[in-house]
Amino acid sequence: MQEPPPYLKLRDEFFRATVESRQWLQPFESIPGLLYFVKDAQSRLMAISPGSVARMGFASEEEIIGRSVHDYLPADLADKYIADDQWVLKNGKPLLNVLEIFFNAQGLRDWMVTNKYPLKNRLGEVIGLIGTMHGFEARRKQLAHLGPVGKAADFIRENLGNSMSLAAIARYAALSERQLQRLFKSIFGMTIQEFIIQSRIQGAIRELTHSDRALSDIAFKFGFSDQSAFSNRFRKITGLTPRAYRLRYSGGTGS
Repeated sequence: MQEPPPYLKLRDEFFRATVESRQWLQPFESIPGLLYFVKDAQSRLMAISPGSVARMGFASEEEIIGRSVHDYLPADLADKYIADDQWVLKNGKPLLNVLEIFFNAQGLRDWMVTNKYPLKNRLGEVIGLIGTMHGFEARRKQLAHLGPVGKAADFIRENLGNSMSLAAIARYAALSERQLQRLFKSIFGMTIQEFIIQSRIQGAIRELTHSDRALSDIAFKFGFSDQSAFSNRFRKITGLTPRAYRLRYSGGTGS
């Protein structure tokens, strides 16, 4: 086997001499709005940014370190995170700019942009992953290339209780319907309709867990034709009915 060049040996020796690997995560903590996490090959949490701990309602990192995602997050979020984890672990490739749900600084569900990178040992075997999360609003402002697509996303988020046709959204973004659908899918990884439904459900979850508003009122507020349609869609995405979700995650009485 050919000897590596001296400068590569120097690099390898330097990294082997690193005593505490956690110190490499410290710079991330000074970047406003950026969250990080490290998981092993079983999606068990090995490290997490302090800001994430608080957003999930825990007092310290020690409460969740070593635990699986299903131990500290609702099933609908955990299932999605683990599916993405397994893709990275299986393929040994990063998963970038994934639009998904996490908690904002107020502890409420909101859109986040997530990147996940495989972590390999010295034999090249994937043994875990490291990831970052950035608030959608902050990220959108940084990514000028979102342009009209970001404008369309804003329009949707501001009109969740209203009927929204693809034509109206495209007109607002100054794009053809075909252009908008193609660009939206390529940037956000989901169709416009999927984004609308997910945004409505996440808004409804906020109401379910932070208010005593009746289920019928929540359904109407977020653009569902009736409580039955709302319940069916809600259960398809979260695995629970709105009433069951409220009972499990807020301690409310349901209505």
